[in-house]
Amino acid sequence: MPMKLNTSVTPAAPRRRAGMALAVCVMGLLPIAAQADPPIFLFDRLPVPLKLPAGNFETLSLNHDGSYYGDQFRLVDCSPDVTPAFPGETAAQEVVFGTCGNQLFGGAALFDSHLRGNITIQFFPTGPTTAHFVVIQHTLTGDNAILSAPLGYKFPIVQNQVSDAMVLSSGDLDLTTGYANPNTLVWNSYFVNSGLLAIGKVNPKLPFPVISFPGVRGTAWASFAQRPDGLLDFYFRGSTFLALGNDIGGDPVRFPLPYCDQAAHCVSFVARGVSFHPHLQLDTRDTLGYTPCAPNCPEFPENSVQIYTVNSRYSSFGDDFELGIPQQGGNAPGRAELQGRIQFQFGTRSGNTLPFQMSLMPPEGLFADPPNSPLLGAGFRGFLLGANQRLTFPNVTYEQHKLLFADEVHNRVSGSIDLTSGQIIGEFLYPMYIDQTIIEQLLPDNNGRVTQDPFLLAAMRAPQAPNDPNYALFEKGANGQTLFRANLFHKRSFETYCFPTPAYILGICWTSPPGGGGNLNIFAKLQAAHLADPGNPGSAVMADKQTFTSPVGDTFSYDFSVACSPVGRPASLLYTNNNSGPSGGTFTLTRLASVSCTNSRTSIAAPGNYDHVAVTGFGTWSKDAVAGPTVAALPNSPRFISASFSTDPNARYANVIVFNNYPGENRTLPGALILPGDDIDVALSTAENKPPVKPVP
Repeated sequence: MPMKLNTSVTPAAPRRRAGMALAVCVMGLLPIAAQADPPIFLFDRLPVPLKLPAGNFETLSLNHDGSYYGDQFRLVDCSPDVTPAFPGETAAQEVVFGTCGNQLFGGAALFDSHLRGNITIQFFPTGPTTAHFVVIQHTLTGDNAILSAPLGYKFPIVQNQVSDAMVLSSGDLDLTTGYANPNTLVWNSYFVNSGLLAIGKVNPKLPFPVISFPGVRGTAWASFAQRPDGLLDFYFRGSTFLALGNDIGGDPVRFPLPYCDQAAHCVSFVARGVSFHPHLQLDTRDTLGYTPCAPNCPEFPENSVQIYTVNSRYSSFGDDFELGIPQQGGNAPGRAELQGRIQFQFGTRSGNTLPFQMSLMPPEGLFADPPNSPLLGAGFRGFLLGANQRLTFPNVTYEQHKLLFADEVHNRVSGSIDLTSGQIIGEFLYPMYIDQTIIEQLLPDNNGRVTQDPFLLAAMRAPQAPNDPNYALFEKGANGQTLFRANLFHKRSFETYCFPTPAYILGICWTSPPGGGGNLNIFAKLQAAHLADPGNPGSAVMADKQTFTSPVGDTFSYDFSVACSPVGRPASLLYTNNNSGPSGGTFTLTRLASVSCTNSRTSIAAPGNYDHVAVTGFGTWSKDAVAGPTVAALPNSPRFISASFSTDPNARYANVIVFNNYPGENRTLPGALILPGDDIDVALSTAENKPPVKPVP
């Protein structure tokens, strides 16, 4: 049975704790929900509760391969002359958090340094199955590393140390689950290295920082495991966000170049808006326990960027709702399959590991700026898209529009790959934002009680999620391609919160009763592939013709034929939706934008062939007026389509989105199903044939 971590006496403030003047300034500017309830995280029980070590005290050695610290600097110069990157924002607003588009050196500057040393933990029992704990890090020493960005930036990071701040790190442990309460876990450290020393010298007014996790827009996560010797192994992962803004005490922010004298005085450049994304991971297990991948390990280019194509058939997000609301009559499985891409930036190798940062991207060729979401606001541009859905409880059904899965832009997803196995080291964390009709209604219905922090998805270790084990890894697949696969989970209580009715009338909602066991069971499943040579996919031609019924009850059909190397070769795509409203019609491809052929993990395609293709392009929509002498003088804008097809005979699938010519166009057309917020909807027609059960990515 899941256990609730008691947060009723814990204020939300510790999640926002900042250990330096700079962070306090940032905290006052970021849009945070200071009055929101701290979420009650739920974890599965261990078969046997943990036992505290003798004397409630232990000192443990770190696993060098599993323990590291590092940073991911977003190097920008958000000068007043830079055109704002996001609609509705000014250059003065974007420099505060460094969200402008003037990023330097082709990507973030990444480094990881693996740590050696010991940590001491003292436990203070607070109940039969709970204990408060305090951690002393002592001084941890790190390996030499290289801070690198893809286009010509490399700075040596030496003299690495992580040590305790004046306020020690602490948290609260549930012995029945092995997890620390994320709401009360606070980790404080000093980071010292040659790079930070150089940054301080080119910004002499910058105060020496305490790195506090979660800090502002960050995460802190810890778990314990029983050891045969009676001690408790410890795991910690923290990340946070620190923005330097336009200036420090009136002096423009600067960042060092790797041209320094012996006193660490370096040549520097103006970097207004530069932001830090420090992270720390500690693990005391004797071994990481990963299965070696040799001789079939994936290969990664150091200090480079690669873009992976998402396989929609095996990628989704959703919630298995267990709300306990009588009016709904029971539970409901919610799921949306996703289209798009994932960008991975790989840093410089550190021992047998490789740091990376990942960010989501829309389908290739979709360049138009989407409207700002009322939930996410400006600055949220990394996302995957889903088709319209229906959420069906035994008694009621909800229509769902505008489904998207978005990055936390101030705390990018990051990790370190164990190159001997392909596994992402530790419990991979993914701070995820979502948007759709239900959640846009749910937030105002709960009058600020629901935090606007991201859902913290995790690849938790066994025995968590025993029926759907979590993982995050890279592996080599068919035709030499590299696959990224992740199965992530987040569970929290929904008791006493209000859920919208299917009518979506603001202020009218149904409450999940206290003590009724109302839960959110949120998941994300991602599978994406990168070919060994994306510029030379071979001579394969992908084609299929099928008819299916979509989750919203529409009969749709498609008929396509595209070459995986499409230049100079014919391409066709016909999509017909039989809905009687605006989403019904026929799209005919007239100009191809992109083709990406890949294989699923379970592909049975012959060598040189593929079982998945993502297609985007422009074409005509049958219900659009035909430009001519009796209509407008200017021709109609072509429609844009994004589609993902699986041609696997055992898993045929299609996910199709035909886009509006402007946000909300669909709601102006005859017969439209209009939901709240559809004025920013970008989809004219969507369809998919949903797999009957959650696919395994």
